[in-house]
Amino acid sequence: MKIIAHRGWSGQAPENTLAAFRLALDEPFITEVELDVHLSKDGIPVVIHDHTLERTTNGRGAVRDYTFFELQQLTAGSWFGQEFMAEKIPSLEQVFQMFKGRTSRLVIELKQTADHYPGLEEAVVKLIQSYQLERQVTVISFDHISVKTVKDADAAIETGLVYLGRPTLLVEQARYTGASFISMHYAYITESLINELIQAGIKIGVWTVDDEDTLNKLASFHDELRVTTNYPERIIALQAAH
Repeated sequence: MKIIAHRGWSGQAPENTLAAFRLALDEPFITEVELDVHLSKDGIPVVIHDHTLERTTNGRGAVRDYTFFELQQLTAGSWFGQEFMAEKIPSLEQVFQMFKGRTSRLVIELKQTADHYPGLEEAVVKLIQSYQLERQVTVISFDHISVKTVKDADAAIETGLVYLGRPTLLVEQARYTGASFISMHYAYITESLINELIQAGIKIGVWTVDDEDTLNKLASFHDELRVTTNYPERIIALQAAH
């Protein structure tokens, strides 16, 4: 299985921080690192999961109501441990600066919902092009029109559709949006579905798998399966045991 570190190595460092990304980049068995992107009030793509600040920072309110400078005044790591007090909400550009020259892939989830962030797709594509990372990223979203917008803007960027549930016409949806990757909750994955998608030329991933029983089950399905996890060390240990 191919390992995608969920929001960085979020089992060992606060999610979506440079500390979590650094840990993941330093582990050669982690092939991809996933993160989430919103847009600040002044149009800067920023890396945080929630639409609001309360869970992972000492701020309050919506991410989009703050400028990037204002967001940078918050701590994004103290909730995880005092040793991470200095961690901030990073910009996507800061993450790109860390990834430049590395071999790992970056999975960028756009937290777009019904045009909640006008211009998010354009801003992210522009940054990807600026850092020449078109061949090193996969842009994904639950908002499939957002995915299509990215693909229409730059066909060289790999894109993916995210699902909770198991809808019909998966291949057709991928074709329509230009996506070549599908990411589904692990509860809805079957071996036959994996084989169907791979035969259609579509890559397949599952999220977010942390328990060993599920990992063992998935390991028997297909060696091209991309597994998102908060604890990459558990997959590393499982693969070493086999």
